[in-house]
Amino acid sequence: MAESEEGPVACGRCRRDDSFSHPVSVILVFAPGFEKPYPLIPGEDYSVCTACDAIYRLIDCAVDAHPVTRAAAPWTRAVVVFSDGRGADIRAKRRTQHLALA
Repeated sequence: MAESEEGPVACGRCRRDDSFSHPVSVILVFAPGFEKPYPLIPGEDYSVCTACDAIYRLIDCAVDAHPVTRAAAPWTRAVVVFSDGRGADIRAKRRTQHLALA
């Protein structure tokens, strides 16, 4: 359970307070403009709710906060490594655009 000085912290998306990960150590971002994954190392301890898709918001915010990843094409994949050594391989959820053929 995630804790703060005021008590348990609830997820902003699903409101659960019992499903938080260990703090994030690094986010490896993959994007079409990168030859290899770009590492983003958080400056603070960030945990993410594992009961919902809040990890996508964390990745989006991290990518938007860094000038190199912000300038690249939209991320397609990210590997999030937690302080306990576990990781999560995340594929971007985006609607594909269909072109009409005449």
